Amino acid sequence: MKKILRFIMIIFIFLTLNVIKTEGTDIKSIMANLSEKEKGDYIPISHQQSKAQVYFFKQALDELGATSPEQVIDIWTKGESTRNGVYHYAVACKELKKELIEKLGEPEEGYWVIGGSSPWLNKYELISYKKINEDMYEAKIKFYWQTSFSPIETTENTLIIGKNKDTWCVKEVK
Repeated sequence: MKKILRFIMIIFIFLTLNVIKTEGTDIKSIMANLSEKEKGDYIPISHQQSKAQVYFFKQALDELGATSPEQVIDIWTKGESTRNGVYHYAVACKELKKELIEKLGEPEEGYWVIGGSSPWLNKYELISYKKINEDMYEAKIKFYWQTSFSPIETTENTLIIGKNKDTWCVKEVK
């Protein structure tokens, strides 16, 4: 799980550095500190290079997976709390990955943000967790959302988690 989370954080940091300007520091300054230096100048990364890197990260992510149904739940809920669709993609089975790409777009072309600044996830609760068979589990999760004014209506997701060779993934979300 640490490898998956580290990999996701690298993608997030890379995308953030390519998008956000910080006060008093522009992207050129940030990139100059991170990329190779040549006579005091930085070597810029083109949009095509960025797209290719995201594509390669996605390829690697497709090869990784959760080692238990519980880890799938942890990673899925991390996606909810951080509003980062990459976490959902990381633990989705092949069919669900296709649906996520249809919904969120290709990772090289957009951002996989799955929420806004409000409401945010205050906490979650695993309501039920049952073994369907040796290779399938059902997990019902209740999400408690919060705004700056007060808590709002809760939502629930039921994840159907299946085994895919040596890893576990979300087959369906109800």
